[in-house]
Parts: sequence; C-alpha cells; structure tokens
Amino acid sequence: MNTHAPSPSGHPVLGHTLHYARDAFGLVDRAIDTVGDVARMEVLGVGDIYVLAHPEYAEQVLSSEVDAFRKNESFEVAFGESIIAAEGAQWENQRDLMQEFFYPERIRAYAEEMVTLTEARVARWEDGERISLREEMTAVALENLFGTLFDRRLDPDGDEALRRAANDLNAWFVPSSWVLPVWVPTPARRRFRRAVETLREEAHTLLEEREREGLGDDFLSALVASRGQEDGLTETEIVDQVIGFTFAGHDTTALTLTYALHSLGTNPAARERFHAELETVLDGASPTLADVGRLEVTERIVLEAMRLYPPVHTIPRAATRPVEVGGYRLPADEMIHLSAYRIHRDERFWDDPLAFRPERWCETSPQSAGYAYIPFGAGPRACLGRRFAMLEATLVLATVGSRYHLEPLAGLELAPEMTTQPGNAVPVRLHER
Repeated sequence: MNTHAPSPSGHPVLGHTLHYARDAFGLVDRAIDTVGDVARMEVLGVGDIYVLAHPEYAEQVLSSEVDAFRKNESFEVAFGESIIAAEGAQWENQRDLMQEFFYPERIRAYAEEMVTLTEARVARWEDGERISLREEMTAVALENLFGTLFDRRLDPDGDEALRRAANDLNAWFVPSSWVLPVWVPTPARRRFRRAVETLREEAHTLLEEREREGLGDDFLSALVASRGQEDGLTETEIVDQVIGFTFAGHDTTALTLTYALHSLGTNPAARERFHAELETVLDGASPTLADVGRLEVTERIVLEAMRLYPPVHTIPRAATRPVEVGGYRLPADEMIHLSAYRIHRDERFWDDPLAFRPERWCETSPQSAGYAYIPFGAGPRACLGRRFAMLEATLVLATVGSRYHLEPLAGLELAPEMTTQPGNAVPVRLHER
C-alpha cells in the first residue's frame, strides 16, 4: 500500500491554494486527470485535501466503511446541532424523531401547498419580461419550504431580511474564505454570521408563536412538542434545525430547478418532449399529486439536471482513523472530498456525460446507477428530504413549464461553494405559452 496519495503539480509553499480558490472544479478535473481517482491537494489554512472520484470509493465512504468517516468540523461551525451536522447518538435520535415527516404519505400532503405557492410566484411574471432564474427559483424554493415544513407563508413582496439570510448561509463555504483559518473575519464569513443570527431570531419567533397559539401538525410543531419528552430535542437543537433545513432544504432544490429550466431553454428537443407531456397529462390544469406518476419526462429532466449539475458537488468528510482507499493510506482527521461532480461527469460511468440528455433515464434509474449517481448522498446518512425535494422539483417544473417557455440570455457559469452555485444571475426571457 502506498503511504501518500499522489498530488498534481502546484506552487511552492502555496501548493494548490490559489487554484482551489479561483477554480475549484478546474483543479479537481486536473488532479483526477493527472494522478487518478485518489488525489491529494495542498491548501494553506486547511492542510491536505484528499479528493475521491470513483463510485467504489463513494460506496466505501457512505456505506461499507461509514464508521471510518465523519462530518468535518465546518459542518458543526456552520450548522451547530442540526441534523446535517450532528454525529453519533445525537444524529440517530434526531433522525428517528424527524423521519416520519419525510415518509411518502406525509410528503404527499405537501403537494397542494407547493403548487399553490409556486403559482402565486409565477402569477407575478409577465410575457416578455427578463428575470433572474436563480433569484426566482430561490424565492419559490424558500416559500415552499417555509410554507410546508414550518407552516409560515412568506410575504412575496417582503421578508427581505429572511430571504437574504437564507441565501447568505452559503457564504461560509466560499472557496476564497474557506481556505483560511476559521478565525479570520472575511466579508463572506461576516455575511454568514449575520445570516445565522437573523435565522435564529426567526426560529425563536416561530417557537414563541407555537407556544402562544398552540401546536399544529407541521414539522416544526412536532419538534417543539418533543421538548421535555424522553429523547426530545433541546431548544438549541430545534433552532439549529431551522437554520440547517433552511440551507439544505431550499438552496439545493432552487439550484436543480435553475439548471433544469436553463437546460431546457438550450435543448429544443428535450423542451418539446417536456411541453408535449404537460399538454397531455395536465391539459391546461394545475399539476396535482395524482399527476406526478405520469410526469415521467418531467422527472427525467430533474434527474438529469442533478446529474450534470449536482447541487451538492462534493461530500466532505474526515477520516476517523487511518484508512485505505484505492491502495492509498489516508491519515486520520484529514479532509476528504467525495466529488459527486466528477463522478457524475465521468465517461467511464455515463455515455456522453457532458450532454444534457434526460432520455438516458428511460434505460436506467437512480437505483441501477448505484454510487455513480449520488446527488442526495447514499447510505445511512442519505438526505432525509430527498423525496420532498423530488416531489417539489417535479411539481414546480411542471407548473412553470405549463405556462412559460424560458429563453436563456446568457450561458451558464459555475462558482462552486458548498453547493454548485451559478456564477451569474442566470438571466432568461419569459415567453408565455
């Protein structure tokens, strides 16, 4: 077994720091192309980062040797005691308490509200108008999240501080800041800390409302009801769930919708099949839960958008002990990045991987693709809200597509942070159908 994983060429002293901060995707591509599916990058302020880019390693990290890998400290710093950061017994307790709200029968109850809120947003659009697709899909996803899980309808013309805070949660993971020690007060980190404080205030307000007005049957009410019970959540845990779910529950779906709609705008054949399905299944009506099973083309578009542009482009972990991966010894406590972006775009696992081809999902499925397709992670810590996200993305895409064709006005640029952010506003022109 080799002791050290190979590393691509870098700068003296700085290693790969500058390239990582400027073009993380480009650096990962160069590293994997140069040295193979296990690559070591040297980043000041962080140390060595081991990039893994093969489905076998994804299975090892996420399933077969899951105990050898843990969430790294950035999660705890950013999201406290939320389920996306918790480990061990605390995570198991939170999962057991929350998972019933993401069972299929519970999620189906959210469908009508998702469509209602999406239609309210789309009703504000006008034929010929130029919009930022990124901003509009972010608004839709945030309104759906708060309106369903938290039973709190956002003001379409207001709640600006809350909306800004939700968007700024990604600022902690801006590469140019992330490579620096956590105590360095960069502008991005200041935005992040202000965002967390705003969301903490919102969470406390919601908790006070539940205590004053009584509990409902929404997700947040269930968390509040657990306080004081054996294995119930503490107030800190509940508040941190609001922050964690706001980050994980709206940003990733907004990105999926953004990339799906932009891709449809640049692929006429896929767009024609999409619109034909909507005309056949919906016939001018609003989509309902009963329609979802027949919106097969729509679902394939969502799956393909998450393959080509995985919202979570890398799954970060740290080794709990020295562990062998791909014939190399990875030291304990070093940072490990499992690159979903690279695996999803590898020609060894996907035909014509850089092409947007929803029809590829006619012959395969997320299950048959295995660990070559991990937009929601995999194994015991797979995304708890994956069914929620798929239902929402399908319904929103159908709602938008039944009313408008979107004409992209600029190409896609990517600016990876914790999630696969676009490098511009993704401007589009609306054309009423």
